[in-house]
Amino acid sequence: MAGAQLASELMDYRYKNTVVLALSESGVAVGYQIAIILHAALRRLLMQNIYISDESVNYATVLPGGVVMVNPELSEAEQTYYYGEYASQLEQDIREAIGRIDREISAEEISPEVLHGYNVILVDDGIDDPTKIAAAQAWLKPIKVARMILACPVVSVPALDRAHILCDEIHVLAVAPNYISTDHHYEVDDKPDPIQAQTMIDMSINNWK
Repeated sequence: MAGAQLASELMDYRYKNTVVLALSESGVAVGYQIAIILHAALRRLLMQNIYISDESVNYATVLPGGVVMVNPELSEAEQTYYYGEYASQLEQDIREAIGRIDREISAEEISPEVLHGYNVILVDDGIDDPTKIAAAQAWLKPIKVARMILACPVVSVPALDRAHILCDEIHVLAVAPNYISTDHHYEVDDKPDPIQAQTMIDMSINNWK
């Protein structure tokens, strides 16, 4: 299994101050395997992209605690233009995203106090969009973690390039030059539903304690 393969490359972090941070619900299954083997806690860092459909532009990413990261791929001029043209819609979409994330993930599960000073392993079932890694790094930056490590079964070339800039360590099983979709790289769709994901998180935390 992908998580077990990645965990075998991360054994230096076993029984150490390490937290596995899933970047999506579907990433929880991969993260669970890593967390159990490393005897680490598993948490989720849910995020939602804010798109401007008229322009086919990913404007920003919303993260827990009301953190909003404007897409770093956009220049200052582009950010100013898009906000000027779509301010009311963007503000509404951001408010709704903050509310949804706050309802789905509690401050007890994901908070700065939990991650401060820890090695944080970012995990997902696949990463195509490099802004996901940038958003995680922006959210973690004020927390001052020991190391930020990426562990992912498959990533796109742009995502890998961004990880080389932002992460202290990278572990991937495959790099897809033409990333079609994450599902394309899996024969079986075994993504956990929200209840299964929460069960995995609870079990990993009990194992960690």
